[in-house]
Amino acid sequence: MALTLFNDPFMTEMDRAMNRMLSSFGMPTTRGTATTSMPMDIFRPFTGTTSGATTMPMDIIETPTAYELHADTPGMTPEDVKVELHEGVLTVSGNRKVAREEKDAQGKVWRSERSSYSFARSFTLPENVNSDNICATIDKGVLKVCVPKKETEPKPEPKRITVTGA
Repeated sequence: MALTLFNDPFMTEMDRAMNRMLSSFGMPTTRGTATTSMPMDIFRPFTGTTSGATTMPMDIIETPTAYELHADTPGMTPEDVKVELHEGVLTVSGNRKVAREEKDAQGKVWRSERSSYSFARSFTLPENVNSDNICATIDKGVLKVCVPKKETEPKPEPKRITVTGA
């Protein structure tokens, strides 16, 4: 008896409905070039380029002492992620690689849905950051970049100039 995967017609129709909805909002519904395009998987992060670079969603949080950038980086190690600062622009990039196997220990792999991807995001930092003390950590699949603020000099109070008559 051969094992066949059930082809669910609802998901095919659901994919078409989601693609119609996304395209009505101006979002891409295909990946790749026109000759090699394939339907977009709505459960993966959106790709902004045909090179496959993903725009990673990030949270930016301001505290009284720092700015924090948080991004989900599942399955990544600190070696997979790069944080760079150049001329006031902070760039966070990374690359996730998944090794594909045709067989596992018990036999054939029926479905392999995990994928490799790369991402990059750049942010122009405000003037009040201490760029010498930027730090980044990965904990439980979440990247946290901490950008401390500088102590700002208090602005001088306005000086009142006395107006005299001639």
